[in-house]
Amino acid sequence: MKIVIMAGGKGTRIWPRSADDLPKQFLPFLSEQSLIQETVDRFRGFVPSSRLFIALPQRYLPIARQQLPDIPPHMLIVEPEQKDTAACVALAAFRFLQAGDDEPVAFIPSDQYVGDKEALLTSLTAAEKTAMTLDAIVTLGIMPTRPDSSYGYLLTSAAAAADAVPAETRQVARFVEKPSAERARELISDPNVYWNSGIIVARPATLRRSIELHEPAIWDCLTLHPHDPAAAYAGMPKLSIDHAVMERAEKIYCIPVECGWDDVGSWTSLPRHTALDNDGNAIRGDAELIRSAGNIVYVEGGPALIIGVNDLIVASTSSGLLICPKSEEPRLKSWLSSRK
Repeated sequence: MKIVIMAGGKGTRIWPRSADDLPKQFLPFLSEQSLIQETVDRFRGFVPSSRLFIALPQRYLPIARQQLPDIPPHMLIVEPEQKDTAACVALAAFRFLQAGDDEPVAFIPSDQYVGDKEALLTSLTAAEKTAMTLDAIVTLGIMPTRPDSSYGYLLTSAAAAADAVPAETRQVARFVEKPSAERARELISDPNVYWNSGIIVARPATLRRSIELHEPAIWDCLTLHPHDPAAAYAGMPKLSIDHAVMERAEKIYCIPVECGWDDVGSWTSLPRHTALDNDGNAIRGDAELIRSAGNIVYVEGGPALIIGVNDLIVASTSSGLLICPKSEEPRLKSWLSSRK
């Protein structure tokens, strides 16, 4: 198995801590290491260094070289521009097939937290076997611990997919994209429902067939410009791999996993990894809160004094200042997009 760590996101939901020129995957959130450094370390020893790749846009190449100096240049899959995960997956699969290599590949987001590494690695091994046996795309489904409307969900079949695959293998019946809070509560009451981890495992040839079938413009661009990624990317649609393929494919399989997983994708994820004060405030930086409860505060520089407010996100960095109710956080990404 090969590992491709996808590091192309902009991390807009953690603005202003994460910005276009230095997105969240290259920032330390949960330790002294950046998220991508933690992700790379997670797979050292699981696969040989010759099978550990980083896929990232050209603009982030200098940061990656600085933070991951031991990753050789030929292990970097460089995208000429940011086109979301469908283009990233297609480019990696295309490169491997160009080299005559159809070994299964696990595509891993670079900005996720995993509390139980061994459980994750065991599930990836099971996913590899299912992908090979059924010639299919396999995703990891995270057993939900709360009704969270910021995640996508997988509805799976109760029966195992086939006798020849790991017993935990399930078939995905439907994808549910970021449901309402009420719908999320309904979903987690079903034992056959999992969070969508965004982690997929498949052979490059399997991915090629699926992309050619469901979003042919992406693969056609690579075929027309096999040695010119910039020209290929110029004509590609900007789509996630979920929208381009996963939600439209006839058969997608799932390996459930409990590994202490968390998508560190928003300010509201911070309290799950930060000790709270007596009033339930999550505070990073030089900030004092008075008669304030349930806030998420991130301050660079400082000091900051916050008095008499509840359930706010307050984030101050050299890139900007954010003050909003926690309930309004889902609008942050669209608001930032509208500014451009």
